[in-house]
Amino acid sequence: MKRIMLIFSCLILSLVLLFTGCGSKKQEKQPESATAKTQVETTAPAESTTTENTTKETDTEEQWDGAGDAYFTGYSLWVNLAYCVVTAYECYSDGTQYPIRAMACSCGRAGQETPEGVFYTSDKFDWGYMADGSWAAYVTRFNGDILFHSVPSWEPYPGNIEIGEYNKLGGPASLGCIRLCVADASWIYYNMPWGTEVVVYTDYDNPGPWGIPGAYKVPDDIPQVCQWDPTDPDPGNPWPYYTISIGPDYVTLPAGSYFENLYNALSITDNYGNSVKHYAYINTDVVDFNTPGSYDIYISIYLGSTYAERTMTVTITE
Repeated sequence: MKRIMLIFSCLILSLVLLFTGCGSKKQEKQPESATAKTQVETTAPAESTTTENTTKETDTEEQWDGAGDAYFTGYSLWVNLAYCVVTAYECYSDGTQYPIRAMACSCGRAGQETPEGVFYTSDKFDWGYMADGSWAAYVTRFNGDILFHSVPSWEPYPGNIEIGEYNKLGGPASLGCIRLCVADASWIYYNMPWGTEVVVYTDYDNPGPWGIPGAYKVPDDIPQVCQWDPTDPDPGNPWPYYTISIGPDYVTLPAGSYFENLYNALSITDNYGNSVKHYAYINTDVVDFNTPGSYDIYISIYLGSTYAERTMTVTITE
């Protein structure tokens, strides 16, 4: 009788375990999918409403923990709003850093100031569509709607820059983003990894270790090169083939002449036959237009990515 009761008790216990699941294998937690883990925000930037041709750095995405979390990439970008200068640094694990590039930029204009703080680069786009109907290339996000990108273009392909905006590089002009020439925007796009630290600050005492870099100025009256960024590596860019000639070898003027007489005697033209004399710097400080003699004057012109200079002799006669 005791044996029968023992068998009956074991049977009851087995039924309890079966229905409560205490003897079943514990379900393992499934790993987070790669899609969920590496998904990035694709909402529109501050100066844009949509983006196209999204490009991401897949080798670093999975190590990124989200905006606001530090990730050592070996680089940092410092944006000094006081002088519109971006300085790139190569960084080391011991805390030292060395400047490797300085770039003229346009930061946010009055009422649309670029926010200060420490941020990190994230997703990138080949082209971004701007809120005003323009486009920008080599877009790198670093603070939500705030981006690094090229100067706006009228269409999403090279040779359509807004000249007036391009010539503002080196001063505030944007809606908060950091605008750059194509060479600098593409350098950040291709060389600054996902999660690179970006420090935005204001310092009127020191523009940066490499000072204030020059910014190209694009003429709006030379149809062959206007609307092209001089730094754009596109094979169709006419700037690499743009040359300027300064002449003649010497000028002779009578005593009592004026600067205008000398200016009219000069010939400063490009290889398309356009006169670009009005873009030139002509140093006539050494010339006494009332005293006969020979004087050497210096002429230089810096137009887009083209530079030309020469010294010429001016002779003042009796």
